[in-house]
Amino acid sequence: MKDWAEFVLKYPAENTHLYHEVRSGALWVWQVRRTTQIPLEWEVSFPGLQQIVAIERHKTHKRSGAVSQESDLYLTSLPGDQADAATLALVSRGHWGIENRLHHKRDVALGEDACRTRKAAQTLAALRNLLLGFLHLCGVPVLRSLRRFAVNPMPLYRWLMGCI
Repeated sequence: MKDWAEFVLKYPAENTHLYHEVRSGALWVWQVRRTTQIPLEWEVSFPGLQQIVAIERHKTHKRSGAVSQESDLYLTSLPGDQADAATLALVSRGHWGIENRLHHKRDVALGEDACRTRKAAQTLAALRNLLLGFLHLCGVPVLRSLRRFAVNPMPLYRWLMGCI
């Protein structure tokens, strides 16, 4: 990974995009840099590689003033004329939006990552998806609903019987 970072920093960025957001008591600043200058040996190792993208995140907590920084490097097959730094920033944020909306609920509320079942993993995933879909249709928060169904599961049973 160190070689990649050195390569990205070696060439001037062809296009950069800077954006910020205030959330959870902190100021987040993202800088997205990209280059389409790909060394020949990388083109052989990664067929279709068009761009290398570096995303740097700078987080400052408002109360404590603590600062943290993170950097990620990405490879993409999107040509430079189709995806500038701003577009690549949206793609990256969109990926994490999916992670936060779906997978976080599946892991935190339903304990999916802690489950060690291997034989029926797909069946359990389908049941979790069914339950999350049902809760979404009801329009209530997931954790509150799970607690309510743990106390009184009859509304959930009635709904499931109506679907069968």
